[in-house]
Amino acid sequence: MLPVAWTIFALCVVGSFITIAAYWLDVQDRPDLTFRHRVAWSLGTLAFPVTIPAYAFFGGPGWPRALRVAAFLPAVALVLLAGFILGLFR
Repeated sequence: MLPVAWTIFALCVVGSFITIAAYWLDVQDRPDLTFRHRVAWSLGTLAFPVTIPAYAFFGGPGWPRALRVAAFLPAVALVLLAGFILGLFR
């Protein structure tokens, strides 16, 4: 079980970095957001497990379905990390 969990974790972490970069670049590239809104959404990267899915579904970026699903990768990676720390995978 441990090798499978580590593989899924590694894929989620790599996907998380890509998703966070896509989120940040999308926020910076939207002309309909004011400077203040861009700064607020950019600070949202500090709470990325919550803000990226919220932005993908409610922020109105028009992301395709694949990116909307990928918006949950950072949260899944953190849950798997907690599982490793707590010793749930053996």
